[in-house]
Amino acid sequence: MTKWLGLGLILGGGLLSGCAVDSSDQADAPHEDVVETREELSRPGLSKGQEATVLKLIDDICGDTWCEGDNNFRFDRLDCRPGCAGHAGSCRLTFRVFSYDTDVETGPTYTRTCRTEDFSGFASLVATNGQYQSLVPEYYAALTECISRVEEQLPR
Repeated sequence: MTKWLGLGLILGGGLLSGCAVDSSDQADAPHEDVVETREELSRPGLSKGQEATVLKLIDDICGDTWCEGDNNFRFDRLDCRPGCAGHAGSCRLTFRVFSYDTDVETGPTYTRTCRTEDFSGFASLVATNGQYQSLVPEYYAALTECISRVEEQLPR
């Protein structure tokens, strides 16, 4: 009997999908093989060092772009998932927005996320030229669009 594992969720108009896996070949496989497969599927698209690099690049560009407005930002986390089975990957940036007049610890702070589709790993986010690194223009544009939407929805 062929078993298929799949997941498709529609949340807030966006599509989150998992991969279908035919597990019939592993019906007699030891439990360790299944655990390794699960670990591989749940492995993030970025290492901790890569996540730190991208967050720093986002923070660096922020001063010349989004952070010149009424709000300040603190970029906390970036989770990326590689795509599979014909589906593109995605990344989710978690950040805090707060007024320049207050500090992230004492003033009103709003935690928000930006989900960007078609990005899944370090090379899809960062361009490297020798020792110089910068955000890939497509990722920068996707973040700009999302952060602009977030700012429009903040309480005034």
